[in-house]
Amino acid sequence: MCAVEVKYSSINRVVLQSQNMTSMQFLMSKGIPTSGNVNSSAPFGFGASSDVKSDYGSKPNVNALMKPTLHNSVPESMVNSTASVPLFVRPFSNGFEKGYSEGDILFVERNEKSRDTIHNCVANLPVINYFLRTTKKGGDDKDELKYQTVQDVLDNWNYFGILNTDMDSGSKWQRLLNINVRGRSRVARLWKPPKEQGHLHKGTCVYLGLFKVENEKGAVRTKNPNGQLEMAKGSYFQFKATLECCTKDNGLGNVFTEAKYLIPIGIVSQLTLKSPSNQAILDGHKITESCKSLERIELLMRI
Repeated sequence: MCAVEVKYSSINRVVLQSQNMTSMQFLMSKGIPTSGNVNSSAPFGFGASSDVKSDYGSKPNVNALMKPTLHNSVPESMVNSTASVPLFVRPFSNGFEKGYSEGDILFVERNEKSRDTIHNCVANLPVINYFLRTTKKGGDDKDELKYQTVQDVLDNWNYFGILNTDMDSGSKWQRLLNINVRGRSRVARLWKPPKEQGHLHKGTCVYLGLFKVENEKGAVRTKNPNGQLEMAKGSYFQFKATLECCTKDNGLGNVFTEAKYLIPIGIVSQLTLKSPSNQAILDGHKITESCKSLERIELLMRI
């Protein structure tokens, strides 16, 4: 009986091994799962020789560039994709655009004249706040601010995205910016919950709110995006970073329910441990260099 049992066990083992091999061969023939390795067979790039001649005769042509031989062998769809678009930025007379850096939240002016040109009037958060509190109507009402209502702001400016890289850093007069409009993006840490709410956490939805600033003192000292001192008079609109948990003023003037208009920027994906001070956040809303000095966090945009 023992010998028979041993023989029967051996047969079972052979059958199971055969079934496992058949299952693996079936899965591999379907492409699922795979090792996930990038193809290891040469060539590793475009179909061109590695030795480019002096007359550039061996450089890859358009057809080779459109059909790269390096590819991904995994069958599932790619994750964490980010959509970025290029945008030409026209220069300002005071050079505001030269200070734009990775992580800046950008707005584009809705100007009919810009439809006939490739250049756009692009403002980061400090610059658009500067325009909202300083731009005059002109004409007979030259002393009144242009942006008197929320609709005035929405009729003239659109939120566009978050700056990723500068694609034309060698130019003195214009900037060609690569802007993230969907997916993962790094942004300045402008958001801070009230003290009783603790720290900013992953999964939190962050907003920009349009607030009306009531200047009861008549005129107050402030700074322009280049850091120069100026005077702000009367009441005006400002964009401020806000959160749903900001139920009362904690020194930043960003109470969520008091916002006249809200723009969802994204969902927090990764963040740093160090929380910025209130003064650093206030300066980051007005001065481009201060905004640049804030630590960057990762957001998932338009998901």
